Amino acid sequence: MDHFSPLQRERYESYRRSFFNKQSVRRLIQQSLGLTVSPNVAQVVAGFSKVFVGEIVEKARFVQQQRREVGPLSPDHLREAYCLYQEETGRVGAARPLRGKRVFMR
Repeated sequence: MDHFSPLQRERYESYRRSFFNKQSVRRLIQQSLGLTVSPNVAQVVAGFSKVFVGEIVEKARFVQQQRREVGPLSPDHLREAYCLYQEETGRVGAARPLRGKRVFMR
């Protein structure tokens, strides 16, 4: 952290303070899967979700820099970042792709 620029330090501190509400995550899991999950499972899912969102935002910033654009991220930056993430990691989410369910659709 000693080598962060002021802007990087500010973004890192914002990232550290951010969180997904565990009760909301638990409710979302219950609605999606039809299963009751423990608070510990909800906490793990919330943690992984935060990391995933952080990686997508980081890649979106990279896309924005490559295009030499400034300002807030646009949905187009996020879509491109998600495509890059898929290319790097393979499938995202379920082991089998879910038919008709896409993330960041146009």
